[in-house]
Amino acid sequence: MKSSNSPSGNQQFVSDLMDLREQLFYYALQLTENRDDAMDLVQETNYKALKHNSKHQQYEHVKAWVYTILRNTYINHLRSGYKRNIWIGSEDLNRQKIYAIIPESDQPDRIFFRKELRDKISSMPLNYAQPLSLFLLGYSYKEISLKTNVPIGTIKSRIFLAKEKIKKVYGEC
Repeated sequence: MKSSNSPSGNQQFVSDLMDLREQLFYYALQLTENRDDAMDLVQETNYKALKHNSKHQQYEHVKAWVYTILRNTYINHLRSGYKRNIWIGSEDLNRQKIYAIIPESDQPDRIFFRKELRDKISSMPLNYAQPLSLFLLGYSYKEISLKTNVPIGTIKSRIFLAKEKIKKVYGEC
């Protein structure tokens, strides 16, 4: 294990960080769904990783540590955007600053959770994902049964099992 505080450790850390750049970009792109925002997020992540390199003790876990920095930075950006400044008006003198209040359903934590949940559901086998997705959209068991040509008891079972799989992922009992 190399110490990240030694000169060779710092060079190795910077080299490893540069090697992760493309992977970090694609992860950031998944989170932000915007190329420019993803590049900004990776740049800020690299800055924070370099700034706090001396605090990182276990060199073997650099990748996990940097991914955690990226994810937390993204979440912090979402939280800080809860009230956004919006400029309206075409002339500089007539511009007014207003605050857009984001409805509760569009709050950063909820947006991130819904995106994460959609990803978990889409990674399930279709026979579980489809009924659960329809159920979450507000369809009744009977409507899902008719739509998928599957008996209602099987639909209830699949939705229950899909929910249980998601609970296991999130560590809920």
